[in-house]
Amino acid sequence: MSDPRIAAIPDVHGHAKGEHRPYTEERPIAYSARMLFLWFYHACRRESPRFLMVADHANYLTFEDPGAVNTVRRALKLAQAGDLLGAAETAGVDVPLAATVSEGLRRGMHFSIGAEIDNDPRARPDAQNIVDAMRPDGIIRSVHFVPIHHPEKGADWLWPFDNEEFSGLHELVGAEKLWELYIAKLLDDLDKLPAHVVGHFYVPATFGRWPSNKKLEEYEDRMLDVAHRRGLAVEINTRFLYREHPDDRKKKYLEANARLVRKAKARGVGIAIGSDAHSPKDQGNGFDQILKLLDDARINELVFPVAGRLARVALRATREHLEAQAQARRQASAPGSSITGFSRAELGLPEEPETGGLRPSGRSARDIGPKKRAGASARTSKRPAAPASSGASSSRRSTDSSSSASKAKAAKLAKAAPSKKKQPKEHKPAKRSSSRRKASPPARPVPKRSSGGSGAQKATPRKSTAPKSSTRKPAPKKSAAKKPASRRLAKPKARKAGYAKKSIKKKKSAAKRR
Repeated sequence: MSDPRIAAIPDVHGHAKGEHRPYTEERPIAYSARMLFLWFYHACRRESPRFLMVADHANYLTFEDPGAVNTVRRALKLAQAGDLLGAAETAGVDVPLAATVSEGLRRGMHFSIGAEIDNDPRARPDAQNIVDAMRPDGIIRSVHFVPIHHPEKGADWLWPFDNEEFSGLHELVGAEKLWELYIAKLLDDLDKLPAHVVGHFYVPATFGRWPSNKKLEEYEDRMLDVAHRRGLAVEINTRFLYREHPDDRKKKYLEANARLVRKAKARGVGIAIGSDAHSPKDQGNGFDQILKLLDDARINELVFPVAGRLARVALRATREHLEAQAQARRQASAPGSSITGFSRAELGLPEEPETGGLRPSGRSARDIGPKKRAGASARTSKRPAAPASSGASSSRRSTDSSSSASKAKAAKLAKAAPSKKKQPKEHKPAKRSSSRRKASPPARPVPKRSSGGSGAQKATPRKSTAPKSSTRKPAPKKSAAKKPASRRLAKPKARKAGYAKKSIKKKKSAAKRR
């Protein structure tokens, strides 16, 4: 390969499901992860094209396609990460093949998976739902059928005008009528249906059927206006250049594409290149002729669909690209904080080298920890510090004053500590003696009121509780509950009552029953 830029031209149009079959024998073909992985493997083996997208026809779609697409995407991620065994097992290929793809991805190759959606009547009615489930990187919108009045099939029969099996109808329809029907259908689909790239605009001229130059340029302008309004790109298809066609037809085809490229550049419409390969050997085929066409039009940037957007690929690093890259390096990027949460990679900062737990300054891990707040002289606060007066008063304390203040505080705490300890000792014995004196009078009349033996038996546990309360430490609580012993009729709902109170209540209930 003479010019290295040929490998950098993105190939946005390829068919991994193979060559066309006879019209009546074509059936839906299911994707498999192995099929897609091998399609990308051949590009990695040749190291060209570096940007490759597979986009099969709508009539080949099946329900298995979204699952296979997601599987091969996972396999490509594993290969890019260097997990050769995982990529090989996921895609169902041998490890050496996965190693080749991994090496290509690490060199900067990019692979996308899209779809070519047309108006094929053989396509499933839910074809768009299958395409949406695939999450395509790009959609190529094209037209392969136009409605005509067939002498045997009748009116509104969809004619595959680019199929050699039905080439005899060109004499019946004519080039002018064909292009008129084609442009009407194409512009209507571009306006109403999802798309990213306008596919092979000159496909009606496959068998040399061209309209007049005036009409052709009018059609080109109308299509470019729609593409510019909707943000679409225009594909330059090279399949016509490496297939068996006369040289005069290829020359006219190149002239038409050169004019289309100049018009697209003037309108700001993106340009995409597609080989329309149905076999891996045709990937990037005919790109050498397209490179001359791009150089004549002074076009250096092409588009490549990635995740539903049109990314731009530069074929040659110009002065503008180098200056923009240098400017990006010169701009100081502010590092992220805990509030923003941006990593150094997202901010474009280089990764910090691992120093084995030590900083370049050589400090230990103990010194690297969080620092104390700066003093009043180093801190910056919202309120400015008041200027120190020239007199003796100052907000800063000397070492002697601070030590004397600490000694005074220690002395106050030492004096306050014993006083707090003496207070509970002085009051506790007084409360115990008073509780004993007040509790003794109601204890005597209890056996007099209840003459039965049951009263004497119930009074015994109360006498036993008196010595227990004297031995326990939390006796003040019980004595406080025993104080209103004479008022038990006024406050019958006291919850802090001891065993003696409950026994007295039981005696009352027994006496009333008797």
